[in-house]
Amino acid sequence: MRLLIEINVLLDVALRRPGAPESARLLALCGRQHEGWLAWHSIATLAYLIERQTSAVSGRDLIRGILVWADVAKTGRPDALAALELPMRDFEDALQVAAAMACGAQFIITRNERDFKASPVPALNPEAFLRRYAAPSRPANS
Repeated sequence: MRLLIEINVLLDVALRRPGAPESARLLALCGRQHEGWLAWHSIATLAYLIERQTSAVSGRDLIRGILVWADVAKTGRPDALAALELPMRDFEDALQVAAAMACGAQFIITRNERDFKASPVPALNPEAFLRRYAAPSRPANS
């Protein structure tokens, strides 16, 4: 399944926030069971936030590690214009939706489902997605 991962899920893991275990579990499925995609602006924002709290090296290392399993939605002016027309209060969220549409994501994975109610791409939090779509773990052979 193709998923657009919103920045707040990445921040859960990077900053060890509440929800980090579930977010990390979901991210671990990307590149294996599911395709992980990011909005271009999420990369810049994530690097900026991590660099401010740690170092430029740490921020870039984090981005490098994410880009092993995540792809970046190709967006441009038409997508930004489409985001302006979405019935959403927060323009950054509308840009996330535009990126999700551009890459053909089936879901936006976010901690902020409420702000994506008007999104044409459904939003789920990591826990809800894992409950619905994670493959059950197989018992070890004895």
